Amino acid sequence: MTAEHPRTTGTPSQQPRASVTPRRQRAVRQDALRNKAELVRAVGELLISDPEGALMPAVAERASLSLTTAYRYFPTMDHLHREFMLSVIRRLQEETSLLTSTGTARFEEILQHWVRIVSHYGRAMVIVRSREGFLTRYLQGEAHTLAIAQVWGEALRGMLAEREISPSQFPSALTLFNTLVNSREILDLRTATGLSDRQLVQHFSTLYQAALEGIRNPVT
Repeated sequence: MTAEHPRTTGTPSQQPRASVTPRRQRAVRQDALRNKAELVRAVGELLISDPEGALMPAVAERASLSLTTAYRYFPTMDHLHREFMLSVIRRLQEETSLLTSTGTARFEEILQHWVRIVSHYGRAMVIVRSREGFLTRYLQGEAHTLAIAQVWGEALRGMLAEREISPSQFPSALTLFNTLVNSREILDLRTATGLSDRQLVQHFSTLYQAALEGIRNPVT
């Protein structure tokens, strides 16, 4: 005897069908990630080459996407700028994720990578800097500031420990770092003085180490 196939009942539209939803969902997610990455890449390139023309229509065209698609992922240019800034920090995180040094040594190693990244993306980063203060955004849990804390946090905490400064001063140390060692200051110093990357790293490291003494005692 041969095994009989189970009968199905009902109309074809009522019969069970193999689900393709998980596969389609994965494809949609992959498309979304790729499209967002293309938009972020495009806005970064335009902010460097044509800052005044770096508006959503131009960004969408450079990314080979429709304007409707671009706005679907980033409703405003501010949303896109924030994602661009976050992508730069993520790149720094990837480049420094395998470092094993601590404290000041780690700070200077990360700074070497940061100076190199700023040499490429710095002009774009300066244009899209936030209007809100860093400490306020950090305490509110803003994604960009938390990403900076994740990249630099271990080094800065180590530097506080080396100087026997209370770890409770970390938010102040992070804010101080952002004030002194940001893209605008790096680009400005390089342009004005012609310092090499190695010299820039040494300058900002020395400056930041000295500045840490200013937050040794909390303001009461």
